Amino acid sequence: MNCVANENHSRSSTWCGIALPMFALCALVSVCQASSAETFPQDTTQALNMATFILSMEDSNGAIEDAPGAGTANNDSNMEYALIGLAAAYSYSHNASYLTGFEKGIAWLAARENMTDPTWRGSWYLQYSSTPPYKEIPVSGGPGTTNVRGVDATSALFVYLLYLDQRLTGSNALVQTYANHAHAALNFIINHNLDTDGLSWSSWLYYSAPKQWELYQEKYSADQGDVYLGMHAGALIYGSSTYASVADTLMTKTPVSIFNTSQKRYAIGMFANGTLDNSTDGYSEGFAQGYLSWMWGNTTQNQEGMTWFRSKVGSNGSIVTKSGAPAYSLNVAMLGLGDNGLAAAASVKSFAWLINKTYVPSNGGVYDSLQSGDTIEFDNVTGFCAASLFGFLPFD
Repeated sequence: MNCVANENHSRSSTWCGIALPMFALCALVSVCQASSAETFPQDTTQALNMATFILSMEDSNGAIEDAPGAGTANNDSNMEYALIGLAAAYSYSHNASYLTGFEKGIAWLAARENMTDPTWRGSWYLQYSSTPPYKEIPVSGGPGTTNVRGVDATSALFVYLLYLDQRLTGSNALVQTYANHAHAALNFIINHNLDTDGLSWSSWLYYSAPKQWELYQEKYSADQGDVYLGMHAGALIYGSSTYASVADTLMTKTPVSIFNTSQKRYAIGMFANGTLDNSTDGYSEGFAQGYLSWMWGNTTQNQEGMTWFRSKVGSNGSIVTKSGAPAYSLNVAMLGLGDNGLAAAASVKSFAWLINKTYVPSNGGVYDSLQSGDTIEFDNVTGFCAASLFGFLPFD
């Protein structure tokens, strides 16, 4: 999710309008009864509305626009994250429309995967047009670069989505249909992005001078999680010991290699010289704490990282991880996912802030933040918020 420096990351009426996972209901019911006579709804209406919003941006071929009017699809794996939200919605509701949209999205992604060029087989470009014929849209990944491809997260998440389909349906149909695509995707990472230490480099950038593709040498902490999801999923659905070994190494080494022991949080990443990227931008640092805790559970590093993350929660429930930065909706989603992974108490106050401030009741979208110019409804943020509210876990 971190291969370029343009990371993608709403309003409601009352606290008692928020819908939360069932394990959170009792905690918030008492708050609502103390502040309002309204009845707390025993469902997850807003989360379902978020999933419906994602469906509203999906075309007949399965392409999901990154945000209304964006004109792009799957920028930096956005669509894949949104599809996790649809999976969570179907898991909760068994509404067939969410499964249909989810599987259409997988088909669209498979059609974009490079399966012909031996060098790039199993990879995608950073982004595509959201309208037919869905051509790739070049985008700079930094100074001197004009395009990005071979993102580790994108290849890995495709396989994770296949696992989710099997989990949701009990059928191996898509797992078998796209087996060649899945193996190509994971093998691309192993052959082109995986370093000798077992961690994954982010992506490949095209430099205008010299005219060639070069590996972008930063190992983002959240990307290690993305690759873990894909490798562990691949091991489960295809019985591969190779994928299982890669996944185990990522789960073991990431908390050791990309964890800032003095700040007691995951760093954003690690540079080629082995030093940690301790920078903050207001959302990537929160993403790392919550995302990795969601999938790896109650470890020492995850406990410390989530403690750091919770220290950034304001009195109104909003979360600001960098001084001067806005309160991003993505931070609330990640706090909730991390709490789910640690089986901790739900982030009731932050969920309430999300529903009352950045959730858009008219269409089910979620604003990136309330900062001027940032009221954009990204599909990935909306998907993560839905998954968090549903209490969705990455694996059975």
